Amino acid sequence: MQAQRDNRSQNRSNVFLSATLTGGDGSLTVRVRNLSARGALVDGSSMPTAGTTIRLARGALSAEAVVAWQAAGQAGIRFTREINVAAWVTRPGHPGQQRVDDAFAAMRQSKPIPFTGGRQDLPSLDRIGTELDAICARLAATPGMTVELGEELVRLDALARAVDQLATGS
Repeated sequence: MQAQRDNRSQNRSNVFLSATLTGGDGSLTVRVRNLSARGALVDGSSMPTAGTTIRLARGALSAEAVVAWQAAGQAGIRFTREINVAAWVTRPGHPGQQRVDDAFAAMRQSKPIPFTGGRQDLPSLDRIGTELDAICARLAATPGMTVELGEELVRLDALARAVDQLATGS
């Protein structure tokens, strides 16, 4: 397998990008570890087997590919058409992305999360509770859950229950 990796026709950029891989048994979140116009190294759980046709998506970008090899939670994929590597490594943008980035930066610095919207932009307590429940469910299903993350998940779930109680008045 090492010889196969060394016979690449193009240089690859070492990256650490989140993407979605669809094909084989469904859809899963993967990390793109290196990338070239013709292929990539991805890792994640339950990688499709060699020969499987897949689609790799990141933001609004997507590319069809074939799994060249798969082992130990990693896969080498070969794109069916060349991609624009610069576009793929650029942070994907969508409406509200800057607000999300600002909120995470504030949380990391233990500062209040900035709110830029008006009162009409606030979601209802019921909607907040529903979103928190969905986040808890996704986090609970995350492979590699640690004790520390599990404890934080329990705290988040308790907050979701409190929001539900506020929403229903009970």
